[in-house]
Amino acid sequence: MADERRKRLLDQILSHRVALQKFLRRFTAGAEDIEDLVQEAYVRVCAMPPAQAVDSPRALLFRIARNLAVDRARQKATRATDDVADFEPLHVSSEEAEPDEQVDLRRRYESFCAAVDSLPPLCRRVFVLRKVYQLSHAEIAQMLGLSHSTIEKHVAKGLLRCRDRLRSLGLLEGLEAVADEPLPRRQAKDVESR
Repeated sequence: MADERRKRLLDQILSHRVALQKFLRRFTAGAEDIEDLVQEAYVRVCAMPPAQAVDSPRALLFRIARNLAVDRARQKATRATDDVADFEPLHVSSEEAEPDEQVDLRRRYESFCAAVDSLPPLCRRVFVLRKVYQLSHAEIAQMLGLSHSTIEKHVAKGLLRCRDRLRSLGLLEGLEAVADEPLPRRQAKDVESR
């Protein structure tokens, strides 16, 4: 019985290969990455206990593949910063900021992160997907099931709230001209009303 259920699950999952490859193009740079992610997703599904019931094999496969793609992107970002650290033993001259500037930059960065963390959950998620992961509005709309206008409102709301939080901490000196650029009239009214 469990073997029959496993065979049906695998047949269903294998039938979604082309759709899964198209889906993964949004998260990866090359065809090699896509094939690696597809294979890893299959391996993860095959490693599941045979008795585990799966309501939607397609949704399971896509969720696993998406999580793998996000993990891989994080690893690449970490490797990129690790590679930069490897230059330190070479004693190459540095254009680094002075230590007091570094402390100030770190404080500003941590304050910005705290401002983002203080956003409402959905607003924070949309804001991070757009501004950190640089996904398009269409990609975010598909991923979260939201309309384009809702995404625009959440991004604008996130920007306004982060700006206000940083301004209240006195961290926007020199950036006030950029931070005070007016939003389009309709968008500003919609964001402030939320």
